[in-house]
Amino acid sequence: MKQKIRLIAPLVTEGLRLDEYVADLSDAQVEVSAVILETGPASVEGSFDEALAVPGVVNRVIEAEQEGCAAAIIDCMSDPGLEAAREVAAMPVFGPAQTSMHVASTIGHRFSMLAVLGRQISLFDGLAAKYGVAGNMASVRSVEIPVLELEKNPGLLCEGLVRQAILAVEEDGADTVILGCTGLAGLAGQVRDGLAAEKVMDVLVVDPIESTVAFAAGILKCGLGHSKRVFSQPRQKRIVGYDVPGRSAE
Repeated sequence: MKQKIRLIAPLVTEGLRLDEYVADLSDAQVEVSAVILETGPASVEGSFDEALAVPGVVNRVIEAEQEGCAAAIIDCMSDPGLEAAREVAAMPVFGPAQTSMHVASTIGHRFSMLAVLGRQISLFDGLAAKYGVAGNMASVRSVEIPVLELEKNPGLLCEGLVRQAILAVEEDGADTVILGCTGLAGLAGQVRDGLAAEKVMDVLVVDPIESTVAFAAGILKCGLGHSKRVFSQPRQKRIVGYDVPGRSAE
């Protein structure tokens, strides 16, 4: 029987995750599905957006587990609500930033993040330090295109990603680049082709969603999950203003 993995986009904007892309993530072992939030921000581009998204992420994780999913992935490179979601769920929950940073640190020596906005430099600096890979991160470079505008000019977007990847390699010493927004999912091949066309060879390009789905599938195959000595269930207590399934509310 296939293991069900749920992608949870921490936003309310429909159409950012194409059904065709989600279908391609499924294989003989895993069945991937995707949902967005009922309440929250249109996109996540900073700490304010993250804070608005976390309650919806937690609810969607609880919902996914109740529907028989074996794992959940928070479909955002900020990993919003990751620790909270791990506390409320028995199944493992993964963040693409944490996963892809560790993947890049394993398959290469120094990686750069290709962010959509410069304001995310501090975000990735903080996450790299939190996840213990700050010494492996060469730089954060951005294309300066907001999340909700990524699909407006695909050619310009890919050109920008390739240009920043080349700078990351030639000026920052990166041997691996990570697509710094899950809205860039599916573009890794085009970035690799663009680098090859510019004679920038042997550079690894990590798609965070693809790598996280593969990692989650591997963890499930090994019969592993998150340690409940670390991510223990929250104590039941009064909650005001939030409807959290299975939790006391007023």
